[in-house]
This record gives sequence, structure tokens and C-alpha cells, in this order.
Amino acid sequence: MTEGFSMDSFSLKGKLALVTGASYGIGFAIATAFAQAGAKIVFNDRDPAKIEKAEKDYAELGIEAHGYQCDVTDEQAVQNMVKDINDQYGVIDILVNNAGIIKRIPMTEMSAADFRQVVDIDLNAPFIVSKAVIPGMIAKGHGK
Repeated sequence: MTEGFSMDSFSLKGKLALVTGASYGIGFAIATAFAQAGAKIVFNDRDPAKIEKAEKDYAELGIEAHGYQCDVTDEQAVQNMVKDINDQYGVIDILVNNAGIIKRIPMTEMSAADFRQVVDIDLNAPFIVSKAVIPGMIAKGHGK
């Protein structure tokens, strides 16, 4: 730790953070750190079983996190998820576009469909989710 640093200076108390794909891995770690700094956590996954497991994993750490089943490449599904979050918890203050995939296939063996899936999740989805979240941040006057 840096001398003079305090977690109080990194308080996220009262903030609502959406971390996409935070049912495990890097997203889970980011959401956990945000929760420890005081943020309320919402996240998504396409798989209801992963959402259920993640909610239990968060609870074991003393974190209240709420998962939503949503494919971040589906613009209408994302709009619906953001509306549900706004209705249930308020406007999202922090968005982390974490959801992503990798295909561990040599390029010479990868199909165009596999490549399109990677591009759709890793490139198009952050645009889709940001587009859904930003109007609330603008109306609120802040957001990250």
C-alpha cells in the first residue's frame, strides 16, 4: 500500500455497478473489489445456473449481488435488463464491460462464424451495453 492511501479515498458507497460477465473470473474479481469499496453489484450471464452459483459465491463473501440472465449481444435483451436494473435498484453509476470470450483455435482452423462470435461479444456487446446504460448516466449527471 502507498503511504497515506486509505480505502476511504476509494469509496463507492451508494454507487450501483453493473459488471457484465461477472459470474466468475476477472469480472467476479472486479465486482468483489467494487463491493468491498461499498458498491451495490449487479451482473449478467447467459446461463441461469452460473448466475445462481455466482450469487451464492458472492454471498459466501458477504456480498449482496444480483444476477440477470442476458445475452449482451442482444440489444433488446440488454435494454430490458438495464430497465429492470433501473426499476429495481436505480440508475447504474458504474459500467464495466467485462463480458468476453476467446476461441483457442489457430486462425487457420477458425471458422468465420467462430470469429464473428468473438467480435460480437468482445466488440459489439460493449457498444450495446454502453448505449443502454449511458442515457441514465446523462440524466443523472454522472457515471463511469
